[in-house]
Amino acid sequence: METQPTKTKKDTIVEMLREAILSGELEPGERLHQDRLAARFQVSSTPIREALRELEAEGAINHTPRKGVRVADVNQTTLRDIREIYLVRGVLESLATRMAVSYLNVAHIQRLRALLAAMESETESGQLKKLRRQNYEFHMLIYQAADMPQLLKIIRVLWTKFPWDTLHVLPGRANETAEEHRHIIQAVEDGNARLAGQLMQEHIDRGAAALAEYLQQTQRI
Repeated sequence: METQPTKTKKDTIVEMLREAILSGELEPGERLHQDRLAARFQVSSTPIREALRELEAEGAINHTPRKGVRVADVNQTTLRDIREIYLVRGVLESLATRMAVSYLNVAHIQRLRALLAAMESETESGQLKKLRRQNYEFHMLIYQAADMPQLLKIIRVLWTKFPWDTLHVLPGRANETAEEHRHIIQAVEDGNARLAGQLMQEHIDRGAAALAEYLQQTQRI
């Protein structure tokens, strides 16, 4: 039986910081102080520095003179980058969805429906941060079920490279997203892996097009 490699302190910190960025706990442009992070994780500065270097290589954070280490912002991402990232995401997340369908049980589907209902409620009340976290949990619940840890890791890295939270401030996009999520859940419940993967691909493609149009119109990129 193959032995799983032991996680280092650096690996654990990378995962926790990545989750904080993806869930919206850490905002785009927010500064990260090494001493505060060391106190938060109760470690020395060495694993903090190593973790920040890895996240910088992934594109999740930026380190610039006088500005320090900050969470990557949309203004530092090019339209070409976004298009490429979404293209790759569509392929990988469609694959993860197809592979996950046979493993998603009644409890998973109930949780997906609960998250969808919560997201619709947060959309109406304008609770962006909660909406971001719920959207992240919705997608990762599906991808984790595929039981392909390397694929999941690549997907998570890609999620840190694009301004995913912007989707929820696009006019009408949150309602469109809810409808797309609803169709994905139905395909999963029906056990139709091919359709679920196709719907996930279309969901990501629509998000990419809406985001690119928004950023160009607002001259944010």
